[in-house]
Amino acid sequence: LNWEGGRTFNRNKIEGWVKNAFAEGMNPSLKVTSVVSRDKKQGRPTPLNTVNLLKACSKALGIGPHAAMQTAERLYLSGYLSYPRTESTAYPKSFDIEGTLRQQQTDPRWGQYVQQLLQSGPNKGKSGVDMGDHPPITPCRAANPAELHGDMSRIYELVVRHFIATVSSDAVWRSTKITFRCEALGDKGGFSVSGKEMKSPGFLAVLMHKEYGDNELDEYMKDKEEEELEQKLP
Repeated sequence: LNWEGGRTFNRNKIEGWVKNAFAEGMNPSLKVTSVVSRDKKQGRPTPLNTVNLLKACSKALGIGPHAAMQTAERLYLSGYLSYPRTESTAYPKSFDIEGTLRQQQTDPRWGQYVQQLLQSGPNKGKSGVDMGDHPPITPCRAANPAELHGDMSRIYELVVRHFIATVSSDAVWRSTKITFRCEALGDKGGFSVSGKEMKSPGFLAVLMHKEYGDNELDEYMKDKEEEELEQKLP
């Protein structure tokens, strides 16, 4: 539980409040006073440019920028990835999203997800910036798990999962806060507890946020409230 009085390191004061709460004639029980639930979106990622590719390789795979760039260029020269040196984070209108997805629908790692995405219809890539140089980094052909090895395999998988995530739906989380009051503690008797659960995984079914080193979900959920339901209890 979180106490509305904030943190305190005064042990004697706390023990005094506890003693008063359990004194004869007092009721130390907690009463639920409100339940607040909010649905919050976690937006899908933007298409991948060079800077974000190198950042993702470092955080998710532990591969430094120089090695990541060399590997991405080898994948490009081998026909697996598009040109890896680009500043753009928006797919051009001519980019064939469904065709690129269909190349991946037989892969045992994400093929089933891609098939479902094609049936429901992929989303447009999240709004980014078209710098007019080269399109964002995407897969150009399928590669089964045994076809590539080492860092080439790991970076190829990262790019494919990221591409699929960019045209998937947003994830939706339900955040709930319950407040309590202990009448025996008077104006110091307010407490609360909070938690969240996934309502719709969206793109997280193929790309988990922790792979990019983002351990704080709240960074994604900030200012993205869709719905608020508050129930006051007697």
